[in-house]
Amino acid sequence: MSLSAIQRLNPKVGYIAGWSGTELGLAKTSDGGTTWQRIPMPADHLTALRFIDERIGWAGGFVSRDVAQIACHQAAPAGAQPCKGVVLRTQDGGKTWQAVLTIPTDGTYGEPIRQIQAVDGLRAWALTVDQLPCPAICPSYLQRTTDGGRTWTTQLHASIASIRFASATRGWVALDDTPAPGTVEIRQTSDGGASWRTVLRTATGNAAGLDAASVNTAWLLTRDGAYCSMSTCEKYDLFRTDNGGLTWSDLGNPKDSTGGCAGGHLAGPLFASTVRGWLGLNLGAGGGNVGPVGILKSEDGGRSWRCGTMPRNISVITAADPLHVWAAGEDRMTQATALFTTEDAGTTWHPINLDSLR
Repeated sequence: MSLSAIQRLNPKVGYIAGWSGTELGLAKTSDGGTTWQRIPMPADHLTALRFIDERIGWAGGFVSRDVAQIACHQAAPAGAQPCKGVVLRTQDGGKTWQAVLTIPTDGTYGEPIRQIQAVDGLRAWALTVDQLPCPAICPSYLQRTTDGGRTWTTQLHASIASIRFASATRGWVALDDTPAPGTVEIRQTSDGGASWRTVLRTATGNAAGLDAASVNTAWLLTRDGAYCSMSTCEKYDLFRTDNGGLTWSDLGNPKDSTGGCAGGHLAGPLFASTVRGWLGLNLGAGGGNVGPVGILKSEDGGRSWRCGTMPRNISVITAADPLHVWAAGEDRMTQATALFTTEDAGTTWHPINLDSLR
């Protein structure tokens, strides 16, 4: 089993998406992970989840051809449907889903739907990859709907690496190699994406993560690829704003204050409040066992970090609130996905049994 997206909605309710030999798709728990219910999806697999509550949810996914054993880039019989990325929406807790945005693809540039953000059942944003040929970094489209997906408006077309909206009006985007290679540009909107202003440029590599705890407080994590291998990256920078993005402070490299957590790749950040946040630490795709990778925690808004070696090899984190958090990663010995829960902000972690879904 491999998990591609997780969301802890509240202390009891949460969702996981991924795939296994039995095509997991989407599953929901209503008891904190003790039991799980599969939710049928009109997609081969999902890459993004955003439930507003137990009724209204959005998802990004991928649908293969409707003709067996014909790849996305291969010629298909007349009338065959192409591969496509889809944004899906439910209003009944997942009993039914509507495809509200469809992006046909031949698979050359990977899956079209990269990220989604939503603040309610009507207003959402999708980051989709441009399907036209591109020489290096392919640009992306930022598209917005205000009517539940019936119509979409393109707001940006650029080298967008990450998006984050803290409300229906306030949001940020991180652009890679803009305006020059190795430079990350942050743009801020106060009108839902109708207009944007550049608020930060930093020559510290590429955007690795973007998060916000409120309309005023947000974080950007950058990574310098020149200091990376398959199993570790050493040079990161974490930036923070407390005035909506007008000014940013460089908090330095989170790894510098962690002591034992020297190896691995950082994933995140994920902040559940303006002071409490986490970074996953994992060995990357195919990396060797380097260092006690696990999870990093901050109690001062990202200014300092404490290394935790359990749970190990974490790549995805979601928080319902500052106390109730899930973290997912891979057991390098068995290559099986592991999901962990904490009810005390990470002081203790416990594995969640997913055997019924394998």
